[in-house]
Amino acid sequence: MKTLLFFLSLIGTVFSQTPKDLDRIVRKLAPDLVDATVAIIVNGGSGSGVIVSPEGLVITAAHVTNDPKKQMKVLLSDGRELPATSLGVDHETDGALLQINAPGPFPFRPYVETKTYKVDDWVIATGHPGGPVVGRPAPVRLGRISEAGTKSGFSDAITSSAMVISGDSGGPLYNLKGEVIGINSNISGSWRINKHVPLPSIVARWDALIAGEAFGRPMQPQQEAEDLFNEPYAKLRERFEDALSKHSENDPEAMALLKKPRLLDPHHMQKFIDRWEPDPEAPKSPQYGLQLEGRAPRITSIVPNSPAAKSELIPGDVITEVNGKLVSRTTDLALVLRQGGKVSLTINRGKTVELKPMEVIARKHFPQPVAGVIDMIVIEPTDGDKGPDQMPKKDFTGALELIQEKFKNSIIPLKNERGKTLVSATVIHEIGQLITKASEIADIEDLNATVNGKDYPVTIMAIDEITDLALINIDVKGLAPVSWEPKEPKVGQLLITPGGKTILVGVITQPARNAPKKGYELNHTSERPSAYLGVTFSAETSTPVIETIELGSPADKIGILEGDQIIQFEGFPVSTVEALAELLTKRSPGEKVEILIKRGNEEVKVKPILDVRPATAAGSFDRQASQRDGRLSELSARGGDLSQRRDNFPYVLYHDQPLSPRLTGTPLVNLQGEVVGINIARAMRHRSLAIPTLKLDRVIEKLRTEALDN
Repeated sequence: MKTLLFFLSLIGTVFSQTPKDLDRIVRKLAPDLVDATVAIIVNGGSGSGVIVSPEGLVITAAHVTNDPKKQMKVLLSDGRELPATSLGVDHETDGALLQINAPGPFPFRPYVETKTYKVDDWVIATGHPGGPVVGRPAPVRLGRISEAGTKSGFSDAITSSAMVISGDSGGPLYNLKGEVIGINSNISGSWRINKHVPLPSIVARWDALIAGEAFGRPMQPQQEAEDLFNEPYAKLRERFEDALSKHSENDPEAMALLKKPRLLDPHHMQKFIDRWEPDPEAPKSPQYGLQLEGRAPRITSIVPNSPAAKSELIPGDVITEVNGKLVSRTTDLALVLRQGGKVSLTINRGKTVELKPMEVIARKHFPQPVAGVIDMIVIEPTDGDKGPDQMPKKDFTGALELIQEKFKNSIIPLKNERGKTLVSATVIHEIGQLITKASEIADIEDLNATVNGKDYPVTIMAIDEITDLALINIDVKGLAPVSWEPKEPKVGQLLITPGGKTILVGVITQPARNAPKKGYELNHTSERPSAYLGVTFSAETSTPVIETIELGSPADKIGILEGDQIIQFEGFPVSTVEALAELLTKRSPGEKVEILIKRGNEEVKVKPILDVRPATAAGSFDRQASQRDGRLSELSARGGDLSQRRDNFPYVLYHDQPLSPRLTGTPLVNLQGEVVGINIARAMRHRSLAIPTLKLDRVIEKLRTEALDN
């Protein structure tokens, strides 16, 4: 009843939100939306879904389940991992259903059956980007609808700016009533274009999907578990290592690799094999020797000894015509060059150059699946596709512009000697002290701050490597220091970043935590139980002798001590750590379990309540996690620049503003105009990071002390 009353109270505000209305609605809805979101674990990969009935019916994407009657698992928000069976799949729309095979009731959300949404509506996406991360709930992301389709996730879809990525496939898109209106389906390179299967298209075939029918054929084949988790390209690697040992004496690069081995990607391994042991029957492709920018046909470099190297072309030239036809995009030029043959290129210097390609071994394609994650389908946009404008209409932005005005003397752009903005800085003292992102400016010799159109030299006073923050000084008066709000913002809280040409708006996507470096963030697996006791065991013996106990864990709360030996778990004798781990995998967070421990000559019985495993970095590098992180970064970079340093922070706020790296160093601000953090990184398509003010006071004090010592 409480939830119903809340929804009724929203009806008057959903269609005419002020920023404060939107903030209140999203914060209130977020916990329930996350509770209904599940991870779907199938064939070693994972996608997302949403529970839509108390009995455990789940809506997801067809490219997640792929076929009817498949056995899989779902991971609930409370940490339970339960069996499930796929029902119908519709590859024509990318919608699908599955059923959890366990007794309910389950947390669920209602769904719309007809079109109740329109362009410019605010929406909320959830899912498990990068797969379910240990201890991390499904992140929420805010956006607006730019296309309000009804027929399919591919054509006539719902398009929104709520940013999703691989792992989010099958997750829900909600309206501001908390109803499911779409299912995450596919993306383009642009961060603003995220497509969702409209619920009306799934409802149109509801009975058939419940009955387990299949429609259409999948757009992309699903990777089997061994493709995702075994050593990728093992045979290629064996060939490479064999060739490396044979040819190292005559190749300096090969000799360097033998002296300092490193893991090469398949393209580099194949390049060496083609050099050392070329296959005369391998397919050939034309090569002109041009390296071009991603968008405009500007030459960035020229391959040595290539046809281009023997011509008058130089890096920096812009190709304006090919064979007498105007070209403005790299893709247009590439389509012509791919056909081979002699081409005539006109460049911006007014010269025309003719090139005849040389034949080289065609570059093989090595698909790179996201380790443990079902790839989000990527479809490049057509000319008609467009994301929503960065900001909503004027009636919404008026209040935010007042906050923007408040910070006009508190945010300063930092530029190099050519006048290019590198990052921004936030004023923390009227005497000219500011803080900014350190790694973007540390090696810049002539660094200037622009205040009221005039440049002032910047002095770097101290750097904190852990948070990547720098304390800088400029000799300027009249700057306005910001005020901190030490209270940590909640999930779903609306925040803005002032200082750019437009005001960035977004929400806190998940609880604050660390941001592990590449390859150190753990995904949930069945082998690593979500139920958490909070102990580690001695490496000197296989018996479960407790070596350490984590503070605040269930073991700590119940009084288990270091040196205790677990001898029984729920009445089952336990003689090894592996046996205990296997028993734990069958338990869920929230369960009370009986453990018999040996303490010296005594036996003690305790009954701890298992908890959800907290988010934590892996103790060592994990190759699968590194593959996942690399692929997600590559996919994210298609839509815009990412920060050079974007991970390995001890404690950060996660939010979804599409932050340019040039706006790192700016304040992250609540609707009262108070600073809750300093933006520190554009990390991925769906993720920006900020150092919370809760941690800033101590860091700034440390930086000021170091500056005085220097």
